[in-house]
Amino acid sequence: MAYKAIVLDLDGTTLNEFNTVNETLKDYLLELRKRGLLIFIATGRTAKEVKDVLPPELQVDAMVTANGMSAFIGEKQIAGHALPPELVEELVEKASAEKLYYEVHPNEGARMSLLKDQPYIMETPVEPKPSSVEENEWLSRQAAVQGKIDWREQLETKNIAKIYFFSREKKAMEQWKQTLEKIKNRTAFTMASSTHHNVEVTVEGVSKATGVNLLLEKFELKQNEILAIGDGENDLPLFALAGHAVAMKNATEFVQKQANEVTGYSYKEDGLYHFLKKTFY
Repeated sequence: MAYKAIVLDLDGTTLNEFNTVNETLKDYLLELRKRGLLIFIATGRTAKEVKDVLPPELQVDAMVTANGMSAFIGEKQIAGHALPPELVEELVEKASAEKLYYEVHPNEGARMSLLKDQPYIMETPVEPKPSSVEENEWLSRQAAVQGKIDWREQLETKNIAKIYFFSREKKAMEQWKQTLEKIKNRTAFTMASSTHHNVEVTVEGVSKATGVNLLLEKFELKQNEILAIGDGENDLPLFALAGHAVAMKNATEFVQKQANEVTGYSYKEDGLYHFLKKTFY
């Protein structure tokens, strides 16, 4: 199939374990764009977080951010959603009561957490790292508490793209997901996890797939003309949409089974570069 666009997840896919893009991959993506291939990003990160990690010289054609909450073509935003303020307040209050790590991500500006919760949030990513936590997520949490979180006496609850929750313990995260499921029975929202240690809350009915579907309309593309590559459960709606879905080697077995193909190398081994090089020569 002659693909016209590639849709790339960031964490665990395009980014290495240090949350940067390898030079080999960056150069090859630039080469593919010169050949006329469209490069789209579809990520759980907000637009600001994408700009924090993508090399400035790596221009992409479009982005879907915060698991579908926003979509951009170049710098122009073509879609945007926000969580209900009362839901943001409720979830933060419950997370705070359970001393669960959280970050409130606005559509514009820095992520936020309450100043009163700073002590336990700061302690969450303190060494030693649990063996089941991926290096990239661990480093992201350390970077967040060391300077990316805007600590507030009172949070802004309007124009919130997502709330990110993290736990060192898988069991604690599973319990939190059960709590969220109960809340969903009366207030609709979407839950998406990229690892066993996190979950993100976004607007109901919104996903990477809904955002990418907008891009398909704008670029006049068909589903079978896009190749999607990712590693998390939040990529599954995108896998179902794309003409061909590829899971990274580091993805869970469950995610791999939903894909048409699995890369031969992990994100720590420049796996995306090797896959693209093999696919597009």
